Amino acid sequence: MITEILLFLVGVAVSAFGTMVGFGGGVFLVPILIIFFQFPIELAIGSAMCALLPGALVASIFNFREKSIDYVVASLLQLPAMLGTVIGAFLVAYIPVLPMQVFFALFVLSIGIYMLATYRKVQTRQRGMMYRINRMPTSFIRKNHPRHLAYRLNGSLMAFLGLCTGVIAGLFGIGGGFLQTPIMIKAFNIPSQIAISTSLFILIITSLSGISSHYWLGNIDWNQSIPLMLAFAVGALLGNILKKRQATTSRKSSERLIGIGLVLAGASVIIHIFLKYEF
Repeated sequence: MITEILLFLVGVAVSAFGTMVGFGGGVFLVPILIIFFQFPIELAIGSAMCALLPGALVASIFNFREKSIDYVVASLLQLPAMLGTVIGAFLVAYIPVLPMQVFFALFVLSIGIYMLATYRKVQTRQRGMMYRINRMPTSFIRKNHPRHLAYRLNGSLMAFLGLCTGVIAGLFGIGGGFLQTPIMIKAFNIPSQIAISTSLFILIITSLSGISSHYWLGNIDWNQSIPLMLAFAVGALLGNILKKRQATTSRKSSERLIGIGLVLAGASVIIHIFLKYEF
């Protein structure tokens, strides 16, 4: 009984933090389930995928009411990502995955450290490569009238980066959601609240497809998954309450949390590698 209560509390905490940074929390939950609750790795991944769905749904209901989801951005990222997942899964047979997983984990760690090191800096008008790319022929301006926001996107570049996140997800067997939020913020200068809300909306589609595949593979035990699903729903409610309090602060606070999340995600991927390959 104590183990079930502890698992529920861990699920609430992971979901609350994942809701605040737009990752959902699956990348953090899997190693926790394996290390501390002795879940088999396949069952841990399947249970985490189930838990993500109610959390993403609850968060997206709140975000829909707040008009903070960009459905065009979600489509540009997620549709190519679905194709990329298939490509990544196919490439597993031809590419030495372990060295690439280590490189990827270190890359995520470095991006997180970079965001933590630079979030305090005052943003100046950009004139670099991304500034020029976002003004190429396939670029357009998105306006969020209820929140009085506007930002410029390059549709072809965003679709390409969505494809890349999908390839990474398929190649390494992990979700690409924790890459999409920093891509939206750093590459396209999308306001952090829009990026976080859009990433959580994308997670609904990702988790639905993941649940279907893991159920077919027999990697879901509903007796263990349902309590986690309830915990993630509660955590999403808590995360939205905390996020509203944070909304009164600057974008810097959101970027700091995302940087922390990326560092934790990179560490989680490294732990996942050690558990998967049994070093």
